[in-house]
Amino acid sequence: MGKRTPKAGLTFLELLLAVAVSGLILTAAAQLMFTFAHFWQQSEKEPRFIHHVDGVVSFIQYCLDQSENLSGDSISPFSWGPPPGETAPAIHFRLESATPFFVTGILPSPQVDGWLVFDGDKGLSMLWHVPRKLTKGKLELHQSPVSPWVEDFELGYFDAEKNVWEYESYAEEGEGEKRAEPQALRILFNQNGRRQVRHIRMRRHDRHVLVY
Repeated sequence: MGKRTPKAGLTFLELLLAVAVSGLILTAAAQLMFTFAHFWQQSEKEPRFIHHVDGVVSFIQYCLDQSENLSGDSISPFSWGPPPGETAPAIHFRLESATPFFVTGILPSPQVDGWLVFDGDKGLSMLWHVPRKLTKGKLELHQSPVSPWVEDFELGYFDAEKNVWEYESYAEEGEGEKRAEPQALRILFNQNGRRQVRHIRMRRHDRHVLVY
C-alpha cells in the first residue's frame, strides 16, 4: 500500500483557535475604533466652540473698527444710544460697505446701521436696518442672532484713580439709561458648562492698552 496523502484543511481544534483569535482581534479593533471616535468627538466639540467664540469677537471688533464716525470722535466712531423703538441705549455702529452678515433679499446691504443687543435668555443679537432710501422710506428693523451662547455681556469702564478696569452687566435692569458710553466689552460665553471669556476694546487708540 502506498503512503496516505494528508488532507488539506483545518482540524476542529485549529478552527476553534482561529475563531477565538479572530474574535480577539475584532474586539480590540472595535474598542480602538470607539476610543478614537470618543477622542474625535471630544476634540471636535471644544475647537468648534472656541472657533465660534473667536469668530463672534472678531466680527464685533470688525464692526466697531469699520464704523463710520457717528459720534464725531474718530477715536470712538460708534455712538451710544437707543435703537428705534427702544429706550435703553446700546452700542450703535454704521458700516458703509457690504457685509455678508447683513442681507436683505439675496444681496448684502450696501449700508447698515446696527446695535448690539443682549438678552439673558436668547444671547447676543444685532438690531439693524438699511437706509430708508432703499426701502421706499420705510424703516425695516431686523434682528439677527449673533451667538446663543453669550451668558453675559458686560460694559467696561476704566477707573483712572484706581488704575483698574471695572465691569458691570449689560443685563442689569433699570441701569441702561444711566450708563455712560463704555470703553470696553467683556463677553462671557457658556456652552454646556464650557466657558470662555473675551475682551473687546472700544476705542481705536487703545490698541496698546491691556484690557482685563
